[in-house]
Amino acid sequence: MTSRRICVTGATGKAGRAAVAHLREHGYDVLATDVAVTDARAQGVLQADLTDYGQATEVLRGTDAVVHLANIPAPGLATPAVTFNANMSMNFNVFHAAAALGLAKVVWASSETTLGLPFGHGPEQEPGAPGELRYAPVDEDHFPYPATTYALSKVASETVAAQISRWTGLPFVGLRISNIMEPDDYRQFPGYWPDAHSRKWNLWGYVDVRDVAAACRLALEADVTGSSNVIIAAADTVMNRPSRDLLAEVFPGTPVTGHLPEHGTLLAVEGAKRLIGYEPAHSWRDEIHDR
Repeated sequence: MTSRRICVTGATGKAGRAAVAHLREHGYDVLATDVAVTDARAQGVLQADLTDYGQATEVLRGTDAVVHLANIPAPGLATPAVTFNANMSMNFNVFHAAAALGLAKVVWASSETTLGLPFGHGPEQEPGAPGELRYAPVDEDHFPYPATTYALSKVASETVAAQISRWTGLPFVGLRISNIMEPDDYRQFPGYWPDAHSRKWNLWGYVDVRDVAAACRLALEADVTGSSNVIIAAADTVMNRPSRDLLAEVFPGTPVTGHLPEHGTLLAVEGAKRLIGYEPAHSWRDEIHDR
C-alpha cells in the first residue's frame, strides 16, 4: 500500500513502542496514541480513550491506515467483564471509525489465545473444550477455542472485523501475536528449561518485539483483501530441547502435522509468511549462548 500516515494505537506498550519506531525508520509518518501518557517515553503521544467512539474517530481522522494495538493485553489484568467490554468497545470503535473515514487498511492485534490457550488444563477436559491440543504445530485452523473472556474478546473482534470488511471492502489483517519478548527478557528463559510443563500453556511459544513491529509494517504493505488473521511467533520455542521431545512428554499422542525442525515453533507461522511475507528474524539463541 502507498499510505504513509499511520495511526498506531497502544503506542506506549511494548509492541506499540517498537511499531512506532520501526515504522518511522521505514519512512512512515506516525501518529501515536494511547490512553495512558505518563512518562518520558510517551512524549509526543496523543492521549485518547478508544472506548469512546468520538475519540477513536478523531485520532484516525487524517490518517491513511491504522495499526491498532490498544487493548487490555492479557487475561487476569482486569475482571473478565471489564476485559471483554473494554476490548470489544475499543476494537469496534476503531474498526467502524476506520471504515467510516475511508482508511485504506486496519492492522490489529488479535491473539494466540484464540487458538485454545492455555493448553493442558488436565485429563478432565471434554473433547473440543478449550485447552485441548488437537495437533501440532498449531496453525490458523486450530480456531476458535477461547478459554477466557480475553480470548473471547479477540475471537468476537475477528468476527466484527470480517463483517465490517464484508460491508465496506476495507482490508483487515489480524495478528495473532504470541508472548512478546524484548531482548532483556531472554535472561529468564533458562529458568524454564528444567520443567517442560512450566511453559506448556502456549506450546513454549514467544515472539521478539522487533519481529512484531516488522509484522505490523509487512501487514500494512501487503496486497490483501477481506479480513485475514495469522499467527505471529518466533521460529523456535523458549526451550533448549527438541520440540518433538517436548510434545512427547507433555502432550503424548498429539499428531504432528507437516515439517517440524528440531527446535521449531509449535505455533505455525507459514500462514503469515504466505499472507504478508513474515519471516521471524530474531531468536533468544542469538542472545544466550550457554544452552
